[in-house]
Parts: sequence; C-alpha cells; structure tokens
Amino acid sequence: MEEMIPLGFGIFFFVKYIAKWAIIPLFNVLSSFISNFGILIIVMTVIIRFVLSFFTYKSQLSSAKMRVLKPEIDELKAKYADNQQQFGMEQMKLFRTAGVNPLGGCIPLLLQMPFLLAMYYVFPTAIQLRQAKFLWAEDLSTYDNVLNLPFNIPFYGDHVSMFTLLMTVSSLLLALYSKQMTGGQEMAGPNGQVMKWMPYIMPIMFLGWFNNFAAGLTFYYFFSNLLSLLQQFVIQKFLINEEKIHAKIKENRNKPAATSKWQQKLEEMQKQQQNRK
Repeated sequence: MEEMIPLGFGIFFFVKYIAKWAIIPLFNVLSSFISNFGILIIVMTVIIRFVLSFFTYKSQLSSAKMRVLKPEIDELKAKYADNQQQFGMEQMKLFRTAGVNPLGGCIPLLLQMPFLLAMYYVFPTAIQLRQAKFLWAEDLSTYDNVLNLPFNIPFYGDHVSMFTLLMTVSSLLLALYSKQMTGGQEMAGPNGQVMKWMPYIMPIMFLGWFNNFAAGLTFYYFFSNLLSLLQQFVIQKFLINEEKIHAKIKENRNKPAATSKWQQKLEEMQKQQQNRK
C-alpha cells in the first residue's frame, strides 16, 4: 500500500515519513471520535499550527529585528543609491554588528514547508474523504464546484472552486501582512524586484494549480492561512517588544562581532564582484 500511494518522492522523498508517522496517525486518531471530516480538518489544523508555533515565533522575531534596523538600512540605501554592490556589503556589516541574521525569518518558514507538502500528498489520497460533505462541498476528496463556466480558461479550468478562491485570498492577505510586519524591507541587488513580487505571484499561480484539487486540501490551506494570520497578530501584539529588541541590538554592537562562515563567504563574493568593476 505504501508503494501504491504517493506520499512523497523525488526531492521531496522525506515528506512521506512526516505523512506516515505524524499526519496519517493524527488523522486516524481524530477520525475515531470526530465524524464530520470538515471539523476534523479544523481540529487537525489547529494542532499542527500549535506544534509549529515556535517556528512562527522565531520568524516574527526576526521580522521585528529587521523593522528596528530599517531606519539605518534606509540611510545606507540613500548613501549608496548608485552603488548597489557597496550597499549590500555595508548592509551585511550592519547585520553582523547588530547580531541579526538576515535569513532568520526564512529558515523557520522553510522548516514548516514539509508539513504543508505532507498535506499536499495525504488529502488527495485519503479515501475517508470520499463523499464526505462539508459546508457547500459535496465531496471533500474532489474540488468544490460552485460555478460551471461556459468556457475553459487555460491553466484554470471550466469551473470555480470556492475553497481555492478563499485559499488564494487568504494567501495574499498573509503576504500583505507579512510585508507590513517586515517594514517593506526589500532585498538588494537584481533579484530584489523578483523577490518583492513573488509572495503575490505564487498565490495567483496556485489559484489555477489547486482549482482541480481536493476540497479537503484547499480548505486546510485556507484555514491554516487564517490561523497563521491570527498567530502573527498575537505574537506581534503580545509577545514581541521592539524596545527590548532595540536595546539588545545596541548591546550586541558593544560586543566583538562574530562572523559566520556563510557571512564571510558572502562578503568575499561581494568584494570580488566589487573588484571586477
């Protein structure tokens, strides 16, 4: 059975172990006392988001540090407006002396990705969802068709899935809120514009991709986005104190700056590019 049902393969081979030892057992335990699979997905989402809340907190803490540093970064950006290479080097120096990891917000998010991918494989293959009704969805194992279109839209289809629309809207709201929490900080260099718009482009692409997927999966992603928005609001409002973060950054500047191997390598690459010019 494990060989017949795809739960992760290729570069995502490790996802099948999360599905096998975490997601499926949790699903089976909950289904033993929750008969409505829509409610089961809600409870399951709450449990998973709670387990991953530590990574969410670390990501938000990194965003808060970037907001505190934003005025100084803006000064560097104005000072080196005509030299993006030098700006990048000075920005890295600022991060190093302040004790801030510019990737600190990305790594916790990446650690959550395997769980999202595990759901991507589990829900479309969960036989328990067949003919299971929830809200307007008649069958959680296939797409929730709320409108048939008289024509076919390339990369989208000839129908409208409401849960997919809600997933897309919530993803865009999450991207907007995340940008607000990071102070609108952008990457330096030629890839900056690409990264700036990527959080908004991806949900639109997923709108077409997930339009034909199981309603159980798109509902999970939609509800997970709502919980993520709530988590971020609570963390920013009640758990993170930017004044204390600012004081900690000032304290770090009085200490000898420790340079990681990654930062050393990046600075060497920037210096080499600068010398070539």
